[in-house]
Amino acid sequence: MSGGRGSGSRNTRRQVSDEERAAAAQDYRESVGRLQHTAYRNLRQTIAYATIFVAVVATWMLFIGQATPTSIPWYAVSILSGAFGLATCFVRESRPRLYVLAAAVVLAVVGVTGVFLSD
Repeated sequence: MSGGRGSGSRNTRRQVSDEERAAAAQDYRESVGRLQHTAYRNLRQTIAYATIFVAVVATWMLFIGQATPTSIPWYAVSILSGAFGLATCFVRESRPRLYVLAAAVVLAVVGVTGVFLSD
């Protein structure tokens, strides 16, 4: 009738040495690091694909004749943003790739804003 914590054999814990605990903590840190790295890589790729999508839409609008003479430069800026977004696939260094991606995002925002304000 005691039912306390130490009365049953199912509540016993295995004793872990300090080396095993340190190894488990190191494995955990490495797995979290890999997860963060892949999450940031996926975010960068998604942003680059979004700028490429903006460029494809802008190119399509030019081909179907929806562009006015005042909006053509803004469509060109949007297409240039897609070129920068595509360039992020070919830049191997992490810092320059981040700069190219930032330029692509700025150009996409400027181009889309210009298109909406000119129409």
